[in-house]
Amino acid sequence: MPSSTMSPDAKIQMAHDLRRSIRELRDRGLMVSAKWSSELLAALPKEYRQAPHLPFSPPPQPHNLPSTSPPNQPRPSIGDFLPSPGPASFNAEAGPSRGRTMHGIELEEEDDILEEDEFQLARGYFDLKEYDRVVWILKDSKGSRSKFLKYYSMYLSADRKAQESLPHFLDTKEERLALYPALSPLLSELRDETDPYLLYLRGLFYMRLDRRPPAVKCLMDSVRARPYNWSAWSQMAQLVFSADMFISMKEELPSSTMLTFFAISCMLDLHTATELVMSMIKELLEIFPGSMHLKAQRAMVYYHMRDFETAEKEFDAVQAADPFRMEEVDIYSNMLYVMNKQAKLGKLAHEYAEIDRNRAEVCCLIGNYYSSRADHTKAITYFKRSLMLNREYLPAWTLMGHEFVELKNSHAAIEAYRKAIDVNAKDYRAWYGLGQAYELLDMPMYAIEYYNQATSLRPYDCRMWTALATVYENLKRLPDAILAHTRALLGADRVQTPTILLKLASLHYTLGQLEDSVNYHRKILALGERGHSGINGEIHNPHTNANTGTGGLAAGIAELSASYLAIAEYEMRDILDPEAIPDTEKEKGQSMDIDSNQTNKQQQQQQQPKGDWILASQYLEKVSSSNAPQRDRAEELLRILRIREAKMAADL
Repeated sequence: MPSSTMSPDAKIQMAHDLRRSIRELRDRGLMVSAKWSSELLAALPKEYRQAPHLPFSPPPQPHNLPSTSPPNQPRPSIGDFLPSPGPASFNAEAGPSRGRTMHGIELEEEDDILEEDEFQLARGYFDLKEYDRVVWILKDSKGSRSKFLKYYSMYLSADRKAQESLPHFLDTKEERLALYPALSPLLSELRDETDPYLLYLRGLFYMRLDRRPPAVKCLMDSVRARPYNWSAWSQMAQLVFSADMFISMKEELPSSTMLTFFAISCMLDLHTATELVMSMIKELLEIFPGSMHLKAQRAMVYYHMRDFETAEKEFDAVQAADPFRMEEVDIYSNMLYVMNKQAKLGKLAHEYAEIDRNRAEVCCLIGNYYSSRADHTKAITYFKRSLMLNREYLPAWTLMGHEFVELKNSHAAIEAYRKAIDVNAKDYRAWYGLGQAYELLDMPMYAIEYYNQATSLRPYDCRMWTALATVYENLKRLPDAILAHTRALLGADRVQTPTILLKLASLHYTLGQLEDSVNYHRKILALGERGHSGINGEIHNPHTNANTGTGGLAAGIAELSASYLAIAEYEMRDILDPEAIPDTEKEKGQSMDIDSNQTNKQQQQQQQPKGDWILASQYLEKVSSSNAPQRDRAEELLRILRIREAKMAADL
């Protein structure tokens, strides 16, 4: 991992490397990666990327000049020997010397220079998305740039035709089969290529055909030679399915700033955002203080840690610094949706719709806005539009599945969730959505399977475990439900914990495990009486309006009344047990000829209560003085307790 104390010379060299990478990426049509590298270069402090550190073409070496040059003529420039001022003529990188021709051109770029005219023509066709014409123009090309553009155009053309051939918008089963006939011969032609960009292309082909091991190998070989190709890193991050796999890959890759960017991306995808990720972002921000990407990643870490308030501030800061940036705006809209900030979500949707409503992220944002208004049909329309703009756009598939669930269209929801999993099997929301859909279809065993997948991806998210426990409850598998609820406690916050404890108390009571049930009720009271949280997620302050019996204290007693009552009944178990103590009517009907010794013995046993009647009386008085639904029951128990106490006093 990089050190924040990177030397000035290393930062200057990084600026040179980024400039060269930007030029190479732009020439090859990898515009997303070129934009990312340009933003990274702009995020470096200006003193490391301005004069006198700007790169210029090196002067020709003496042995490269013609021996017949007149001494009184100006020294010729290398441009005098080139047929055209192509991109390779500028921004030469300072670094180790390479083999050159007699005109000072690097040997590996000679074919590119000779094919400059044809390449520029093909590049014009590429920009207009005339991919078949690009292939035709570059059919005999030999330079690395031209070969990449040719094969990349062949892939894009095949991908477009495969998607157009799909019979239905949500039909995903034939997509990979439709691509195989076109990609298989391309892989054969690229088998012996060693150019780093062609290796990236080969890895991309393997990835589309779901051949993960060779895809990972090709992408790793590519980033070793060209570390600033962010497209290769991001594709490789999609192939990382576990933390162990990431660790093994990290050990094989050279330590660099790009490896740290890759690590952050992998950890966010694996839902393992921790303080370690935050420290990595902090180190990179010391090198790239102006990086909007890193600041947005910091907001994403807070989002995954469910610190929504801090994440909202970070997203707002990113938007204020770059109001036209659209990356992660869909995640921001998801968070506002969860926070129920409909007004702010609507304002954000209108702002970005005016900028560009033909971006997948903006369509997803607008879909979230309509979903917050319960207009599920219109939300689905915008999620579909998002997918038409980018078929591999994962959030739209998942969110569209959620909308189908709201409309009770379980089959369409399942198909959308499955596509989301095809794009990224690490998306816990899609697995969770599949569990919900099969639960609606009354297929609990499938629901259990998919909820288990969700819990494996989000082991500390109590929502996953609670959903799994609910299915177990419906199947009457109460011990399994107890285990799932207990596991949910590890990831529960102060709002969710009392609800889970109450459910555990209820399940133990159903199984006849009264002591375990009461212990959970005691834990609920320990949380509630300290004013930490209420059963329904409300914050309570026991000192509010304590003298009047209203306000915060009354609300706390009302929500804790079930636990107060359960503990009181447990402490009064020797009174309420009909086999141990007869009721008033039974006492009247008893025979008067019971042996006096037995009667005395029974009275002695009755005079020794099994529970804490004083505690029970205190709890019952709290409930009876509130407006809780259990008030009548508490008053009845309090009356029984008073009668028993009076009888014991009379007997004494």
